[in-house]
Amino acid sequence: MSKDKNVEFLSVFREYKDDIFERWQKELNENPRFSGTDILQNKNLTSTSKDFYTDLLKTVESSDIPDCSQKTFEPLLKFWHQTIKEQVQHGFTTKDTALLIFSLKASIISFIKDYYAKSGYMYTPELNKLGNLLDLLGVLTFEIYTAEKESLISRQLEQINYLQGHINFGDLIGNSLAMKGVYQAIGLVLENDITVLLEGESGTGKDLVANVIHNNSKRKNKPFITLNCGAIPKDLIESELFGHEKGAFTSAENRRLGKFELADGGTLFLDEIGDLSLDAQVKLLRAIQNREIERVGGSEKINIDVRIIAATNKSLKKEVDNGAFRMDLYYRVNVYPIMIPALRDRGEDIVPLANHFLDYYCEKFKYERSGLSKGAEKYLISKKWDGNVRELENLMQRAVVISQGNMITADVLDLQPGLMPIIADAKKETHLIGAVEGEFMDIIPLEEIEKKAIKHALGVTNGNIRKASKALGVSRTTFYNKLARYNIEV
Repeated sequence: MSKDKNVEFLSVFREYKDDIFERWQKELNENPRFSGTDILQNKNLTSTSKDFYTDLLKTVESSDIPDCSQKTFEPLLKFWHQTIKEQVQHGFTTKDTALLIFSLKASIISFIKDYYAKSGYMYTPELNKLGNLLDLLGVLTFEIYTAEKESLISRQLEQINYLQGHINFGDLIGNSLAMKGVYQAIGLVLENDITVLLEGESGTGKDLVANVIHNNSKRKNKPFITLNCGAIPKDLIESELFGHEKGAFTSAENRRLGKFELADGGTLFLDEIGDLSLDAQVKLLRAIQNREIERVGGSEKINIDVRIIAATNKSLKKEVDNGAFRMDLYYRVNVYPIMIPALRDRGEDIVPLANHFLDYYCEKFKYERSGLSKGAEKYLISKKWDGNVRELENLMQRAVVISQGNMITADVLDLQPGLMPIIADAKKETHLIGAVEGEFMDIIPLEEIEKKAIKHALGVTNGNIRKASKALGVSRTTFYNKLARYNIEV
């Protein structure tokens, strides 16, 4: 057969539609640009694809594609609008439709190459029309998808801005992208009683998020009760949750209400729920399912109306896989999970958070408001923050006590209590080495510095040993030893 012989490709496309369709499906499955997308899971993929292919050939046959007049685009747009409408009805997104069109174009090109190699037939004008039509349809559809995505992002940003202006986020601070996602997630659960699971590392502020959800919900005028599941001994957790009757056990001298009854009408925050024993998990599951409890040692069924917010620093799914957490309870509490980001994943929030803690502890400890040097800000941003926001808070609290109203520098943040190069003048005004970065003052003995720091900490805390030792970052045993060493009376 002569290689310059033309052929009516539309009739060929109809005759070999099964071959092209098979290539089309292969393209969707194997091409990295298309494979791995949700489109392959759509049960209507086969029937919709065949209908689209048939309508496409009809449009090419009846439309004047090469002409750019209005007459050209009317049938094109009519076909395109019809296609989009049908795809949506069958559960396809505009992105799915664009993928279908582009993958069909690639499949047809592949078929033509093989067909030409076997038959020697040359391309025809109809083939160009078909290619142009697919290109235009693909571009139009993808533009719609892009516009939809931009609109969604715009709506999300508007919602976040609205939430930040109308919701009391309390001590939740940060304007990073990660925190905006948290704000948006919070906003969606304020008008309902859906169970929330807060996931994230220790120190990320899961308790603050729980408070924000409660304080802005319809239950805000009812109790907010917290139970740290990891802090209660195994043999007391049932009594903590459900209460007990008088005489239920040896030390039960009076009836006691549990956290469920105390939270009735409000919110029960189960912190570190992953630390519950399996036995306690069974009883908790029963209470959540039945919305009723029994006090330990009692037989009366008590109806309860509580909203559950749970928190965990573990992966509950992994705990389920390891047999440490019940699957049925997991699905009861994992209704609306919110991931609270680690501080290292929200770097732009570090300095604002540090300034917030600086303001708070300067006011609490009665110091003039100092500030963070540029070096201190760089120091904070460069840290790993394994302890997250709690670690940052502790560091700023310590820095306020050490600096005593002076500028906080990187040197101050890096100091350890007991090794503080502080200088005291005759007026008992305290200064730190590096208060002006790069400049050093006279050095006095460390013992004198430590003695003054201890006395000042006791003065600030009104002689409270626990608070003073915590502020200085030492144990109470060490603190008592130093009191004796320096003959300091409390």
